[in-house]
Amino acid sequence: MALLTVQNLSLGYDAHIIAKGLNFSVQAGDYLCIVGENGSGKTTLIKTLLHLWEPAEGQVLYGDGLKKNEIGYLPQQTVIQKDFPASVREIVLSGCQGRCGLRPFYNKAEKQLAEKNMERMGILSLAKRCYRELSGGQ
Repeated sequence: MALLTVQNLSLGYDAHIIAKGLNFSVQAGDYLCIVGENGSGKTTLIKTLLHLWEPAEGQVLYGDGLKKNEIGYLPQQTVIQKDFPASVREIVLSGCQGRCGLRPFYNKAEKQLAEKNMERMGILSLAKRCYRELSGGQ
């Protein structure tokens, strides 16, 4: 079963539909590239996939035990974010915040999970780099 399945998805905001009839699935190991011009709905699609916004029509289904709170994304930098001095490791590790509860620090298992995920994504060599110094592609 696919990790993510999109069925007849229409999306938009403020009662304005910007994309309709989207159908695709993402299998384990797949890379999903969302390409388009400014204003074409890339961010709206991501926010809809993450259930931050509701679809205008259709549905987003998760499979193979994936939960919607296990998907994260890092939006493009804003002017304010350019001065945020976080390393790639710290950004990836922040994906474990939902596991911490009231605990103010990450535990060993969470740190190991972040390392494993950086290795899976092929970015372990970037772990100590400040994320504001990376290119858009990185």
